[in-house]
Amino acid sequence: MRARERVQRWWTRAIIPSVPSLLFTVLLVAMMGASLLAGRQMARSRESHRRATDEALTEYATFAARLFGERVFAASSSERTRASAAVMAAPPRPPTTVTLADYATTVRDVLAGDDYDMDGDSLAGYFRLGNQRGARFEALGATLRPEVRAQVDSVLADIDPSFLDRNETTQRHRLVNGEPMTVVVALHRDTAGKVLTWFGYTFSRVRHWKVSGDALLARQPLLPPSLIDPSWRYDDRYSTDSLIAISVFTPQGQELYRSKRAFASNVSGTFVFRTVPGGIRVVATLHPRLVETVRNRFRANQRNVIAFTYDRDGNKRLGFEIPIETLLPTLTILLALVVVVHLWRERSLVRARRDFVASVSHELRTPLAQIRMFTETLQLGRERDAEERQRWLNIISREARRLGDLVENILLFSHIDADRAKLETERTDLGELIEEVVEGYVQIAEQRGMRILADAPSRIFSMVDPRAMRQIIVNLLDNALKYGPAGQTVSLELERIGSVARITVSDQGPGIPAADRKRMWEPFVRLGKDAGTTLGSGIGLAVVRGLVEQHGATIALHDAPEGGAQFVLEFQVSESAAGLPPRATGEFRAPRLSASGTLISGTHTAAKRPVILSPERSGEFAAADPGDVMRQEGERPAE
Repeated sequence: MRARERVQRWWTRAIIPSVPSLLFTVLLVAMMGASLLAGRQMARSRESHRRATDEALTEYATFAARLFGERVFAASSSERTRASAAVMAAPPRPPTTVTLADYATTVRDVLAGDDYDMDGDSLAGYFRLGNQRGARFEALGATLRPEVRAQVDSVLADIDPSFLDRNETTQRHRLVNGEPMTVVVALHRDTAGKVLTWFGYTFSRVRHWKVSGDALLARQPLLPPSLIDPSWRYDDRYSTDSLIAISVFTPQGQELYRSKRAFASNVSGTFVFRTVPGGIRVVATLHPRLVETVRNRFRANQRNVIAFTYDRDGNKRLGFEIPIETLLPTLTILLALVVVVHLWRERSLVRARRDFVASVSHELRTPLAQIRMFTETLQLGRERDAEERQRWLNIISREARRLGDLVENILLFSHIDADRAKLETERTDLGELIEEVVEGYVQIAEQRGMRILADAPSRIFSMVDPRAMRQIIVNLLDNALKYGPAGQTVSLELERIGSVARITVSDQGPGIPAADRKRMWEPFVRLGKDAGTTLGSGIGLAVVRGLVEQHGATIALHDAPEGGAQFVLEFQVSESAAGLPPRATGEFRAPRLSASGTLISGTHTAAKRPVILSPERSGEFAAADPGDVMRQEGERPAE
């Protein structure tokens, strides 16, 4: 049960956040969710627009394929019609009709007008047949070859007799040794409409597609003007063949035609012409640059970006854009990191404050216990003699001063943390102030087996707040005694260097690593491997830095010559005391007694005279210069 309770307490302290943090986290998570949804919606909208653009481009490509096929077929039909019209326009020559040579010449001339050279076609041939089937067959060119003649006979055998009453020309497609060939059949009638002769010619289907297709791509655009704007030109030509690639296939998949350019693009359109069984398939492929340009133009109206611009050199404007769909996930990640860091910081602060309260409570309880114990003992009258009574009173006084120092430290820290600290400066003798602080710590050092070496001449003045200045020295001295080893000597030195009063506090402890010298000024930070066992609140150095900065002074940390840490403080010296009251000038100091009743003089000269304050005897001090300290055992100074 106890283990379970400990786990629950740990869970409550380490995991469960406070109500403000919980609300902040909920709002942040909601914002993250909204950002993710907005980014997802934008991405989906962008993908939808991209698909719509690709579909539109595919339709344009399909339209181009259909237009290309229709124009090639129209050109072929026009050639047949014009060739037949030329023959029909020739009047009959009784008793003979148009000769095969005349017909061949007419066909060559008609096709030459469309840039097609029949003389360069290996399957180019011409034939003539009387008006009766079985009549004599006349042939010129490729039709004299047996394999071509056989395909022509096959075409004539397949023609329906009723066709003669409806059409003047027709064409059929055959294969000659695997090569596609077209057979065109035309009729010659007399003025009465009677069929006189059958004429026909053959040519290579592949070569005809090649010549007709290249000429068509070079002369006639297959895409609408909006897609072939001059600013989108490819190379230096303004023609369709630079933007589109055409391929034509037979029903068996044999390639009839391929344009000069071929593109590896994912946008193409296909149209099938049912002029032959199985259909002729025409495929049009758009140039990748054209596709990307169109996509960018459509995407430009749908892009959601945040633009940043700035001027450079006064005349050049630079900038960059961040897409929102990229920015939102980035912000989401950053917000998530903010949540994690915020919660971690809150937990760290809560833990640090909890440790601070525990440490302060313990430090406050110790002097209170001492004061209560000796006070109750004195009330019961259990002291053996006057000397023991005086020793107990000294302990009560020392612990009360220590208790006051702790409370003062906490109050100053709270004011500094809230930025409410107000200094009441006056011209203060720094040597006197240091001597007073050291006097209160001699017995504490004795209890810990340490010595305090103070070299603090008087008559070095500075405009400071005595209360705050005393706390600075107290914290530095307490820090040195707390973390230093037994037997060490803590040194305090005050010297004047020009217009600066320098205070140096050195110890012989383990020192402070360079990596921790920035962190040590932060509140609630306790350094060292014994930080968890050494008493302390963790706010001493934070108070020191805050008070030093408010005085406009400086503080620095160095390595002490004999090991340990050395803190160096520098304050401005106050030269003039004109117009200030005597007590504020530091010129007058009332005599005071040491803890054992020893009289301590109120003045020092400005010369440096080292004074060693060490516990030679409880409550007494040994001075390096006997003239500075007067002992009058058992007597009090005259008021």
